[in-house]
Amino acid sequence: MTSAAPYVFNANEIWTLAIAAYAAVVSTFVLGWDAYKWLASGPRIDLSASTGMQIVGAAVRDPKTYVSVTAWNVGDQPTTITNLGGMYFGSWWRAYLIRRMPSKAFIITDPSQSQRIPYRFEVGDQWLGLVDQTDEIEQMAKDGYLFLILYTAGAGHGHRVRVKVSEKNADSS
Repeated sequence: MTSAAPYVFNANEIWTLAIAAYAAVVSTFVLGWDAYKWLASGPRIDLSASTGMQIVGAAVRDPKTYVSVTAWNVGDQPTTITNLGGMYFGSWWRAYLIRRMPSKAFIITDPSQSQRIPYRFEVGDQWLGLVDQTDEIEQMAKDGYLFLILYTAGAGHGHRVRVKVSEKNADSS
């Protein structure tokens, strides 16, 4: 019986294996980085909502109170704002997990006088829309989960922000 001696790598083969392993690690990292850049590219919308807003400085005083919706395009491509709407959910389960079948859904027909919809939303731009803060809007925001949803071209789904109505301080006017 003969026993086979274990294979011994020479110096050139060790260098070849080390360089191949290094190249495999670097190429895997580059592939992952390219996939991340591809997934993160395009328009990205940051959205906020503020309640209890009033318009001041106009020639005629406006007694209404508004919910202000502010959007920023922080992505790397422009998009078009196509619509502003809202959805009300009665339960946490439907608002955050199912995200379908709202108790009430609505569209704001004219949210901005100066930046009319459809609005070309360039990179770095800010868009401001106003929604009448009616008693019904306040009640939905207090009783359940009210979201304002900004729809853009090509997104397939809206960008949503929850509306929370803060209680007015007794000492403020």
